[in-house]
Amino acid sequence: MAADLTVDDIRPCLEGAIPAMMATCDLAGVPNVAYLSQVEYVDSRHVALSFQFFNTTRKNVLQNPQAEILPVHPHTGGLYRLQARYLRTETPGRSSSA
Repeated sequence: MAADLTVDDIRPCLEGAIPAMMATCDLAGVPNVAYLSQVEYVDSRHVALSFQFFNTTRKNVLQNPQAEILPVHPHTGGLYRLQARYLRTETPGRSSSA
């Protein structure tokens, strides 16, 4: 993504209308590409992905946290390249009863 763009600028791409692509590599440099049904907006510098991809992609990001995410703008067809870095995995915790 161009240095002057933020995730805010491409928010329409993150509404799930068109699947995004995600490219990863293992430690030996062997590439893998998977389609993501949704890339979730977190803030102007972060996105979140659900565990919706194949085991190879997950294994790759755990070994090599660099990834490229290619979301598509649903109105223009414009393709953006997000250079991403895996930060962490979150799992649902216990919900509290009210």
